[in-house]
Amino acid sequence: MNAKLNIKSPAIMATLKACPTHHASVSRERFIEGWAELQREDVTPFIKPTVPVMAALLLHDDRFTQLLNEAEQLKLKSLVQLALDRYEQQTNPPNKLGKLITGLIKE
Repeated sequence: MNAKLNIKSPAIMATLKACPTHHASVSRERFIEGWAELQREDVTPFIKPTVPVMAALLLHDDRFTQLLNEAEQLKLKSLVQLALDRYEQQTNPPNKLGKLITGLIKE
């Protein structure tokens, strides 16, 4: 049996596209969309900061970092790093087969 596997066959493509991970809620495109939404947050002196804005300030600005104690800062940074690692895994599969399948599904 020297038959080649036709990875683009309709049956295989339908099976791969039906996989729940194909419709992952995280992608580079959705990151850009989410960032654009965050930039449109209504920030004025009279409005209480939203959770995403405060989280960004806690991570970015030492003056706001002081609102958390050292253990809380470490926990926040640890959670953000975990999210970054998972984002990287979903948007950049760690193996060649995963990248190949991802590329074929997007076509």
